[in-house]
Amino acid sequence: MSFSSWMQFQFFENIPIRDPQLGTASQLYSDPTLSAATLINESRLLIAVNSSTIKVVDLANSQILNEFKAFDEGFRITYLKAINKLFIVAVAECSGVPAQFKLFRMEKLPKSSKSFQTLVELKNGDNTSPISAISIANDLSCFVVGYINGRIILVRGDIVRDRGAKQRVIFNDNTQEPITSVALNKDASFCYASTTSNILLFNTTGRNNNKPDLVLNNSSGLNLNCSSISVDMNDFVCYNKGNIELYHTNGEKRSVRVDLECVKRIYAIDKDKVLFVTEEKPLRESSLQINALDKTAMSRIVVLDLKAKLVALDFILPNSVIDILGTPDEINSPIFLLSTNGILHKISEKSLNDRLSIVIQKQLYPFAIELATASNISDLDIQGIHKKFGDFLYKKGQKAEAVEQYVQCLDVVETSEIIAKFSVEGTADLNGIKNLSDYLWSLIKKGIASSDHVTLLLLVLIKLKDKDQINFFLTHFSRLGTYSEDVIKADIDEETYYYSGKDLFNFKLVLHLLDESNFKEEAYKLAVTFSKDAVTIVDVLLNIMDSPMTAINYIRSLAIDDTLRVLALFSKTLLDVLPNDTIVLLIEVFTGKYVSQKYEYNTVGKKEKENKPNFRKIFYSYTSFIDYMNNPPFSKSEAADDETENKEPTYHPPKPSIVFSSFLDKPFQFVVFLEACLDSYQRYEGFNEDKQIIFTTLYELYLRLAEDDTIERKSEWRNKAKNILSESNKLVSESCDENSLSSNTKKPIDNSLMMLISHMNKVDTFLTYDDDNSDNLNDLIATKSSSITQDEGALISILNGFRSLTLTEEPNNCMRYFEKYATKDHNLYRAALTYFTSSKHVLNDVGGESIIKEKIIDKIVDKRLLTPIELIQILSGSNCASYGLIQDILMSNVRSQEQETSRAGKLIDSYEKELNDKKEKLNKLLKTEEGNTIALKGKTCNRCETAIELPIIYFKCGHLYHQRCLNEEDYTNNGKRIYRCPKCLVEHERSKNMYETQKGISSNQGILELALSDEHKNDDRFKIITEFIGRGGLEYAHINL
Repeated sequence: MSFSSWMQFQFFENIPIRDPQLGTASQLYSDPTLSAATLINESRLLIAVNSSTIKVVDLANSQILNEFKAFDEGFRITYLKAINKLFIVAVAECSGVPAQFKLFRMEKLPKSSKSFQTLVELKNGDNTSPISAISIANDLSCFVVGYINGRIILVRGDIVRDRGAKQRVIFNDNTQEPITSVALNKDASFCYASTTSNILLFNTTGRNNNKPDLVLNNSSGLNLNCSSISVDMNDFVCYNKGNIELYHTNGEKRSVRVDLECVKRIYAIDKDKVLFVTEEKPLRESSLQINALDKTAMSRIVVLDLKAKLVALDFILPNSVIDILGTPDEINSPIFLLSTNGILHKISEKSLNDRLSIVIQKQLYPFAIELATASNISDLDIQGIHKKFGDFLYKKGQKAEAVEQYVQCLDVVETSEIIAKFSVEGTADLNGIKNLSDYLWSLIKKGIASSDHVTLLLLVLIKLKDKDQINFFLTHFSRLGTYSEDVIKADIDEETYYYSGKDLFNFKLVLHLLDESNFKEEAYKLAVTFSKDAVTIVDVLLNIMDSPMTAINYIRSLAIDDTLRVLALFSKTLLDVLPNDTIVLLIEVFTGKYVSQKYEYNTVGKKEKENKPNFRKIFYSYTSFIDYMNNPPFSKSEAADDETENKEPTYHPPKPSIVFSSFLDKPFQFVVFLEACLDSYQRYEGFNEDKQIIFTTLYELYLRLAEDDTIERKSEWRNKAKNILSESNKLVSESCDENSLSSNTKKPIDNSLMMLISHMNKVDTFLTYDDDNSDNLNDLIATKSSSITQDEGALISILNGFRSLTLTEEPNNCMRYFEKYATKDHNLYRAALTYFTSSKHVLNDVGGESIIKEKIIDKIVDKRLLTPIELIQILSGSNCASYGLIQDILMSNVRSQEQETSRAGKLIDSYEKELNDKKEKLNKLLKTEEGNTIALKGKTCNRCETAIELPIIYFKCGHLYHQRCLNEEDYTNNGKRIYRCPKCLVEHERSKNMYETQKGISSNQGILELALSDEHKNDDRFKIITEFIGRGGLEYAHINL
């Protein structure tokens, strides 16, 4: 392949540097006598002029730093080289005389031709053949010289120290073909050489009898200056008949076809790039062209990148190139081309950013990415190119290809921008949405997707109706929010996932859309995998999958707490579709016999139909329900078998009232459930309060069924109601006996609500007592209450008894009840005052306001049961009580308040006087700039109790000490000693602690909030607030103690 098909760029820049001394007597590199040149570094140049003179030129300042005559007259310098920036090598020739090799130290350049570091004379027969090629080892251990007559001489020795050197001929061509190039490898163990017909390889460490160790090419040789050693100095780079050939010391050859014509020089810039100088002669197109101009040779400079297969530089020089100057030991150093017109051309590679900009401007994005990757630039910069490539493809309408580029630049692209392109601009067809899903998948796979991205992906997949991709997501996206290439079989457990606090995506929205799109199986899988709440899974099973039996099986797999929470929400729905199965589950849960079972998440049937016989059969008692459920038509798992019945509770059963509302319009199922709970409470001695709730609910339920049910069952419901009331009264009586008390709150049981229910249903509540003792209603109530008051906890029943009498009896009976039990329960006063002033009829029946004032209000005031404010609040709700009831009370209260206000004023005055005295004393102590007069006569030291002697320490507290009797506490920054009074030290520390406490209180409102929330101290909240203010809670102290 010819390089003409390669991409062409200007990756190198050419800066021509004209000799500022051109045309003067002190020309630099434009001197027409210049015979050799080389670079020391980028800013310094060595040139040989006037045959034997060497000049060191500062290119930056265009001046000569040093100049010396290196050889005697008659010698002409033909070769210069700087070695390791320490030495200068110069080779000069004179016909008929051995050529001279001289070594100079850069730090000590000579002043005459007689001064040098090392001199080696190179002998070649009669010394008439000129030198054609030279190669010097970097360590100066040896060098090789090639001649026009086909001879190669190897010189080895301690050249640096000038301790002698031996030279031998390693090759002598019988046909005397000129040596066109020689090159030593890195360790100088091999020497590459070429003639006009062969390319050879020599081993420099042994004898070779003037023959090469290996002939690399015996079909064609090289022209002069058409070879170079590679940068790593291991490969021999040469141009041969239109090919770039690279030879290794093992004989391996690589070749690249370039088809360049008239190549005059080559130079290996680095391991991949080679610079070529070719001669470009103008074509004769007209007879009018001037012959003198036709002979002017122009040079073409070409840099080829053999690895990338591109032209990195290509331009024309109007003159010939004398030499290529470079510093191979410096990385990325510029190359200088010395032309015949005295101009030095600086060839330097452009920065990577500039090169990338050139490629991107040509919209060659794939090559730009390849170049950036090969140059090992940062991933973010490479992703920036991918983004530009994606934008380019998107504008061309190649959206699928654009997405592929956007996927590779996730760290630099604004995801919202890409999403907008495909979800807003690309809504005309589904391909744009498909491209968007690919992009969102890439975000997830890279692990940088947010919850919004995951949500959007699922919405896109639902819109595309791509079930396969939805299922793929559900099996490859974990609860940790990470993507897995393999199907996830073991994810984090339910508890860890619940407490992880991660919102992976908008679960509710996705679930809703799956339901709307009729993706029922996928909705169920989503709920099972990513729901943090069992309620959601049950909701899906019931409302989306329409699988109530599976829902019950799933509920049975939950822990008791979750099961209870789910049943509180869905038991009504389950009772509608599977009443008997649901009742079995409810009975197990609320009787303490529930045991979780294993559930297979992958087994969800189609829409279920109940196959059991009479699955909606109605039962009228718990006994008949148990008998039926134990029949063979029902499976063992659903049958309340003997083992389950006899099994003791494994946990404290919850209160059945949690699910009472679920049995609305289902009285018969409610009866079965309540009777089962009551049976469990009676069998295992549950809490009496819970048992009484069941009694009350069953009692009301039985009475309602006795009214509404069929005639043949009404008598049965009435008898059940009578038995329940009897059991409840028995429980109330037993709860007052301290020896049989089993209540968790240790309070007597109250069934007054059952009395109210009886009254509403026009049932005589006392039919359950002995008929011989039921003639006098008041006696019965008194007897009942008397039995209750055996314990102080019976006070509640006394109050409830009074309230029951107010609903059924005359006011006089209520007054007699109050007079008898008021001393036992002071709460009766409030209830009685409210009732007896509720209407004029009741007030007149008990004797009017005088009786109320004498028997109730006066006793309330004497015993201080209610405050005047509370009395006013109670009476203000009455439409029959007058001001005269509380006139005397209010006047007495006003007088006492006035007396208390007067005492408080006097106390405030005394506190204010004391405070002023202390402020005055404190101000005197704080006036540190004013001195105090101390009478020392007759004073003694408060520590040693001896007469006062100077120096002394006096404290403003009035105590006096010898300085020697005190210990320094600390030193301040200015070196003054600090003392503290020993006698006042304790008080000082106490004051300091009080100050810190006050400061802490003033900056911490949480102390006040904590005190107000304390149940044991919140009786008087005003007292708590005033105490907080008194301790400095609203103040800020400016005094440093």
